Amino acid sequence: MKRLLYIAVGLATCALSACNDLIDITPVENNTADEFYSSEYEMQQAVVGIYARLGRNGTNTDYPTDMYWQASESRSDNLYYATLANAQRDQADMRTFHVTDVTGLNQTIYARLYQIINDANTLLERSSEEYTRYRAEARFFRALAYFDLVRAYGPQPVLDHVVSSEEAKTMERQPVEDAYAQIISDLEFAGENLEPFYSGDEAGRVGSIAAKCLLGEVYVTMACYPLYDNTAYAKAEQTLAPIMDEVQARFAPDYADIFDLNQENTYDIFSVQFASGNQGLGSSYPMFTTTGGSSMTPFPEWAYSGYSPQGQDFQVDSLLINSMKAANDKRLEVTVMEGYWTSLEHGATPEEDPLNWDDRCIIKKFLIKDNTNNTIKAWNDYPLNVPLLRPADAYLLYAEALLNNGKASEAKKWVDAIRERAGVGALDHNPTMDDIMYERRCEFLGEGKRYFDLVRMGEDTFVSTLKAFSDHYNHVTLMGANEPAVRDMLLPIPLTVMNIHTSWTNNQGY
Repeated sequence: MKRLLYIAVGLATCALSACNDLIDITPVENNTADEFYSSEYEMQQAVVGIYARLGRNGTNTDYPTDMYWQASESRSDNLYYATLANAQRDQADMRTFHVTDVTGLNQTIYARLYQIINDANTLLERSSEEYTRYRAEARFFRALAYFDLVRAYGPQPVLDHVVSSEEAKTMERQPVEDAYAQIISDLEFAGENLEPFYSGDEAGRVGSIAAKCLLGEVYVTMACYPLYDNTAYAKAEQTLAPIMDEVQARFAPDYADIFDLNQENTYDIFSVQFASGNQGLGSSYPMFTTTGGSSMTPFPEWAYSGYSPQGQDFQVDSLLINSMKAANDKRLEVTVMEGYWTSLEHGATPEEDPLNWDDRCIIKKFLIKDNTNNTIKAWNDYPLNVPLLRPADAYLLYAEALLNNGKASEAKKWVDAIRERAGVGALDHNPTMDDIMYERRCEFLGEGKRYFDLVRMGEDTFVSTLKAFSDHYNHVTLMGANEPAVRDMLLPIPLTVMNIHTSWTNNQGY
């Protein structure tokens, strides 16, 4: 399966860590970096080095953990802050809207996105056009990085080539439309020059369906705040319609199958690949979705012996849980655990042994529920892939486009498919935007999409939703949080960047 990709990622990571963010893998012939991109083998290593940027990247945490959990999911109305932190303040500051231009986690996210862009530009600039597939993969990742950049940080310089440090200092922030133009071009190229999916030893490599699905998401995003592009929903429909048959073939019959280690790369469109074994290829995501101190032993019946939670006490919104319970939504059981034992020695039921039971609603879908799994060696060595795009994305994005193009009756088919798998039954009416947003919230709970959905719904919805949520859990009074505001729709440009680009103005409120 993905074993060869892991090996290549490991090799590429080692090479990347010693080259100042430029791919400069020196073969035995002692080629220079400019000469490196001249063979199939070298191109393979270079492009897999870009994949490595989404993994641990030589650090303790991977990109999904930093960006999609700490900087997005935990800032949404899916998770509330239950206990004040005494360590790991960055993720707490993210959740309480205290993030500043010197917050380390924010600097890490911003830097990694530009590392991906730089790696992609280096490959594209130095490689021959005959290596079409590798160039297409590089352009997909450049598009993904820019999409996250403009959604999280607003206007950015649009780089389509390698720039020197002196040139970089002169670059200005450009309108987000400029970034979207390059994103669209990159994804169209990737969609035209990759196979739909890859399998066998190449399972986990990005394919054309992923590029087209991401392009559909880009268009749906452009149709909303802040661009409100009135042509974008039509373009989203045109992009997604041709891929829906192939997407349907990967739609898991059971929601639990999506998060089954034995069925990886079967029911997704594109996932960040992880593997245990203490090789720096494991995921940190599960340990941030859980809570409690490292002295606890939660989940003793199925957690590996070295379990050590890294996250703050962020718990799943009880109102959402109650809503899903009332509907008998099957996704809830897969996604959320409502409590756990804190000792290996415990009673038969929480009622019988309340001292060793902790009532706490947490995300569990990424945990490996097998205490015999001895390949997991550390808190950040989990093997389960983290999906960035899966068939449900395409279903609900396509439904949203159809709805906004005056085809609500056609949109119903795709929303109902999601609902019927969840066991909640088909809608008794044509879907509304509220229906689609609710299904997205339940379907992707814990996966880092809700925050960006709130942003694209506009300033009023963003602020009113998060303020009501904050008030419900007394975030301001109990946790010292800031009131959610328009400024929180973007993260600040890091001070290290602003000190170089002295002509830039930081995002509103920072």
